[in-house]
Amino acid sequence: MPRPSQHRPRILIVDDVHENLHLLMSILSAHHTMTAATSGEKALELARRAPQPELILLDIKMPGMDGYSVLARLKSDPATARIPVIFVTSLGDAADVAGGLELGVADYITKPIDPELLLLRVSTQLTLRRYREDSARFDGEGGAEAAGAPTLLLVDDVPENIHGLLEVLRDDYRVLIASSGAKALEMVRAESPDLILLDIMMPGMGGHEVCQHIKSLPEHGRIPVIFVTVADSAEDKLMGFELGAADYITKPFDIDEVRARVRTHLELSRLRRHLERLVAQRTALLQKSEERYRILADYSPNWEYWLAPDGGYLYVSPACTAVSGYAPADFFADPLLMDKIIDPLDLAAWHGAGPAGARAESAPSAFRIRTRDGAERWVEHVAKRVRDGDGNPLGLRGSYSNITARRDAEQRLDFATRRDPLTGLPNRALFGELLAHAARQAEHNGTGFAVLSLNLDNFKTVNESLGHGAGDRLLVEVAARLRAALPGVDAIARVGGDEFNIVLEHEPNAPGADLTAQRIIDALSLPYRLDASDAYVGACVGIALYPDDGRDVGTLQSSADAALHQAKAKGHGSLRFFSHEMGRRARDRLALEADLRGARARGELALHYQPQVDLRSGALVGLEALIRWHHPARGNVPPNDFIALAEECGLIVELGDWVLQTACRQIRYWSDAGLAPRHTAVNISAVQLSRGGLPEAVKRAIGATGIRPDQLELEITESFVMLERELSFQSLAELRAFGVRLSIDDFGTGYSSLSYLQQLKVHKLKIDMSFVRDMLKNAGNAAIVKAVIALGHSMGLEVIAEGVEDVEQARFLRGLDCDAVQGYMISKPLPAPEAGAFLAGFGGAGFSV
Repeated sequence: MPRPSQHRPRILIVDDVHENLHLLMSILSAHHTMTAATSGEKALELARRAPQPELILLDIKMPGMDGYSVLARLKSDPATARIPVIFVTSLGDAADVAGGLELGVADYITKPIDPELLLLRVSTQLTLRRYREDSARFDGEGGAEAAGAPTLLLVDDVPENIHGLLEVLRDDYRVLIASSGAKALEMVRAESPDLILLDIMMPGMGGHEVCQHIKSLPEHGRIPVIFVTVADSAEDKLMGFELGAADYITKPFDIDEVRARVRTHLELSRLRRHLERLVAQRTALLQKSEERYRILADYSPNWEYWLAPDGGYLYVSPACTAVSGYAPADFFADPLLMDKIIDPLDLAAWHGAGPAGARAESAPSAFRIRTRDGAERWVEHVAKRVRDGDGNPLGLRGSYSNITARRDAEQRLDFATRRDPLTGLPNRALFGELLAHAARQAEHNGTGFAVLSLNLDNFKTVNESLGHGAGDRLLVEVAARLRAALPGVDAIARVGGDEFNIVLEHEPNAPGADLTAQRIIDALSLPYRLDASDAYVGACVGIALYPDDGRDVGTLQSSADAALHQAKAKGHGSLRFFSHEMGRRARDRLALEADLRGARARGELALHYQPQVDLRSGALVGLEALIRWHHPARGNVPPNDFIALAEECGLIVELGDWVLQTACRQIRYWSDAGLAPRHTAVNISAVQLSRGGLPEAVKRAIGATGIRPDQLELEITESFVMLERELSFQSLAELRAFGVRLSIDDFGTGYSSLSYLQQLKVHKLKIDMSFVRDMLKNAGNAAIVKAVIALGHSMGLEVIAEGVEDVEQARFLRGLDCDAVQGYMISKPLPAPEAGAFLAGFGGAGFSV
């Protein structure tokens, strides 16, 4: 980084004689920035103009407005009063300086100008100004010290000189007297005066030698020394400056000059000592702070760093070695080392969200790195730009945490919940996401794609004749043949025992969906070698096209399934496109929607309640409220039919509010009767969650009935939360703060990372019944159930399994330490009166597994 240029103090010279101006500027211009004025009026104008001068050299004798008038105007104006002024006067006008000192002149210098003396007086006043400003900035006391008069030491062998100085100074200062150089050194060591007035010409040890001795004493070398000399001893003055003298005054004494010189150098010395003490204190505090920071950073498990504004490293913590294999010195030697160890696949994201990226201060971002020994690590990066008190940039402070173990756990959970454990293909849940993505992409691009629903022929025969192990091996081979037949296609899923779904994206010059489907049928019809014998299975394929046969996931899958049924009805090895039988189903849907809109007003809707039982104690721990629709003509309409319809047609929020209010009223009724369980759960839809009004609806229902918030539990499907993550997290956090319990429903069928699950801070996980139903027969489902229970308990959550239908399932779940179960083994969902009777009859007997 470029170093800032050294500051050149600004000096304004005021003199009506051009020769004087040129002389002064030639002496000072090498190290100062000069401005000149030839009249008092111009001087006042320049003094007010920004940037203001830091010192003014002012001639006394000028036509028009003289130096005294200019000085008076400067000192009366708050904008210029603090600028120090040095009078420049002829030797014969020295007596006039007394008036200037009374008006506030800082010092004076006589003509003809002595360059060394001029530089000394200018440096003294600039230093004094800087000390005053620094002291005021560091603290508000202006460098105050303990009360008491400063001590002066007068050194002169002529008693008349001493008496003259003593008369001038003794009222304001404590004055010590030494009549010889030796006595002066003795008193310096004993008394350590604040300032010394030292005669140059003395018998024996002269003033120069005394000054040299004083400046050599470590504890006294900073005492300011003012030489007292005759007016024409220029050589003596020069030697005194070289020895470290602060200034000099001439004989015969000018009383005001003596006072001014003493006052200036005492203040300069006092402020210097004060600032040195402040610097020492702040240095000590800084050292302590730096030590604390070093301990925090050096011993943090995270890899901390600090980048300068130019991109170079200011600090790298030792933890970088444990994470990356590279030492801090490696990063100091090569500021671009991170770019070299970031995985190439993550490099583009790194350039956007890494330290040099525009999104460096956004949410935490994860990247892969390659360690020195070639291993892969996942790191999570967070950073914050650093600025000083004035807002100036100091670089970027950040850290990397090793999240490899967390990512591995997420990937294992992802595989367990989103992949078929036997074939490694996407499962039904992941296929739904892939299909939704394909629909969004096709809509954006204005293209189409095909959905293939595939079912194996004669697979049941293989299982029955050769055993389930052979059937599993055949399924693995089917998956391999599908991958080989469809290179580059990711959306190949096993969605059931012998059912597979495929998304074929539209590609120019590619064969049509029917030709590709026929190629798949041909590939799958080849023999499979199983246990030294050949097995033969075929396949039927149903095809639905986007957008002709549907624009949403549900419709497309239904269309493909309907086409598959037609293909199977046609015979083995058949394929069929979806027929427009869909028109009839669409008309049915419209009629159902119309009936649903009036169902609540007609009293056709009701809540049924299904009990939940603790597996350890057998106690009843809760109920789940489930909406039911009894249509006078259709009979009992399945919830899956009308709930999805309500979401599509915009009735779900109204329906959800009714469920909340009805459930809360029932909880109130049971509470008054002494029957209410600890929690009653209500299902929440994605639409309710995403529209942002859920917290208010819940608070209204609870407020209207007066139940405790913790008596109500809201069940949210994990995939719903991820659709509108920010709004969902905000709503759920508000509900949790209100006291309502939260549960993740159908866990394992959607996808949410562990970090997001931790942020939700729910109370319970509910294992989806699709895993529970076949867990005793399907090792993959059993592994998922076990993983979900372990995950929930590791995060301090209660875990409940739904869809438990027999005692064997309940015992298996109890063996896995599952907390509670719900299902037909305990009770089917009951209307409110029957549920009340169940609660009353359950009593304290418990339920035994």
